[in-house]
Amino acid sequence: MGESFRKRRKILGERLRKRRKISSKAWKAETEAKYSSSSSYSWSDLPAELLGLILRKVPFVDTIRCKAVCSSWRSAATQSQAQSHSIQSTPWLMLPSDQEGDFTTSRFFNLAEKKVYKIKDVFGAFGDDVWCVGSCHGWLVMLDDEANPVIFNPFSRVHIQLPLIPVEFFKPIGRSKFAQIKKDFVSKAILFADPSHSNNFGVVVMIYGTLSSLAFCKQGDTTWTNFVGENRGYYDIICHDNRLYALRYNCSVEVWEFQSALPTKILSIEPTTTLKHVDGNLPRDKVSTQLYLVKTSSDFLIIQRTIGNFVNAEGDVVDESYLLSSSDTQPLVCPYRTKLFCVYKLDLGKKLLVKVESLKDQVVFLGGNQSMSLSSHDFSECVSNSIYFTDDRWSEMDVDYLYGGHDFGLFNLDDEEIRPIYHSDLEKFDPPPFWITPNPW
Repeated sequence: MGESFRKRRKILGERLRKRRKISSKAWKAETEAKYSSSSSYSWSDLPAELLGLILRKVPFVDTIRCKAVCSSWRSAATQSQAQSHSIQSTPWLMLPSDQEGDFTTSRFFNLAEKKVYKIKDVFGAFGDDVWCVGSCHGWLVMLDDEANPVIFNPFSRVHIQLPLIPVEFFKPIGRSKFAQIKKDFVSKAILFADPSHSNNFGVVVMIYGTLSSLAFCKQGDTTWTNFVGENRGYYDIICHDNRLYALRYNCSVEVWEFQSALPTKILSIEPTTTLKHVDGNLPRDKVSTQLYLVKTSSDFLIIQRTIGNFVNAEGDVVDESYLLSSSDTQPLVCPYRTKLFCVYKLDLGKKLLVKVESLKDQVVFLGGNQSMSLSSHDFSECVSNSIYFTDDRWSEMDVDYLYGGHDFGLFNLDDEEIRPIYHSDLEKFDPPPFWITPNPW
C-alpha cells in the first residue's frame, strides 16, 4: 500500500513538473512577443503616475525632452508640473543671439552643465530690436521694436500682450523717440503672480523720470495705472507673498498689497541707520552704486553694488582724464566694472541695517531680473556665499560701441574676488545677459 502510494505520487510529480515547464516556456514566449513587437507595445503606454514621479526628479532639460516624445508624455509632464507648481532649476543666463552672424538663434547658458543651449527663432515675432526689462517666474517682460510691452515665455513660446504705456508716462519724450531710448525708460519690471498657474497675474514697472515711479496693470486691464501715495525714487522692487516690496533711495522699504482694485501701501520701513562708503581704495567720485532688495528664506537683505566708472586693464579704478594721453591719438578704453558688493540685513523690528559678513549657504542672483536667493544645499552647482550678477547699467549700453552689457560675473564674500561665469572674448553684449529661471509651461 505504501509503496503503491509513493509510486503514484512520483508519477504525478513528474507530470506536474512537465506541465509547469511547458507553461513557463509558453509564458516567456508570449511575453517576449508582446514586448518586442512595436505594434503591441509603446513607450506612450507608460502610466501617467509613473511618468509624473520621474519628471519631478529630472532636470529641466530632460523635462523638455520628455515633452517632445509624444502627446501622452507631454500631457503627463503638464499635469505633473501643475501639481508641483515649480521647476527645480538654477537660473540660466540668457545671452545675445549667436555672434557668428546667425541673429535668429538665441543662446542660454546652463550653469549646472556649463553648457550653452541654442534655440531658433525665439524672438522673431517681436521684431529685430527686442529689449528685456524684467524676468520673473520663467517669464520675460519685454519691449518689442515698437516699444510695445509684452510678457513672454521663451521656452513654451507663449506670449501675452500688455497695454500700451500711456503717452503721459514719458512726456515730453514722445512715443516715436521713446522707441529709441527704451533702454533708459523702464528700469525694471516684475510679475506678482505666475501666468503659468494663475489668471490673476499682473506686472509692476519702475519708470524713469526725474525720480523713478511705479505703475502696474493686471490681467485684463486696458491701461497702466500709477501707484497712489508713492514717494518716488526707487532702486528695486520684488514680490513676496503677494505683496510688493519697493526699495527707495534712502534705503526705506515700502510694502504694497493688491487686495483691492488699486495697490494699497500698508507699511513703510525707514531704517535709522544709513549705508556708508565702505572701501577707501574706491574714491567716491570714481564709483557709482546700485542697491538691490532680496528676500532669502529668513531675511530681507539690502545689497550695495559698487561699480568703478572707468577701470583699466589692471583692474584699477581711474579718473576719466586717465583715458586721454598726449602719446595716443585715440583715448584708452576703460569700461565700467563692478568692484565690490556689501550685504546688509534689514532688521524689521528694530528698523536697523546690520552688516552681513557671510551669506552662508545662500546664493543670490542680481541684475535686471527679480532679485532672488537660493540655497546651495538644494543646488550644488552654485557656489555658496556668492552673488551672481549681470549688467543692468542699461543707460550706458550705447555710450561706447566697444563695450556695454559686459559687467557680469560671480562675487564671493569669502575672498571678495570676482570670477567669470561665462568665458567670452567679447566686451559688447547687446542686449545684455539676463537671468531667467527655465519654465517650460
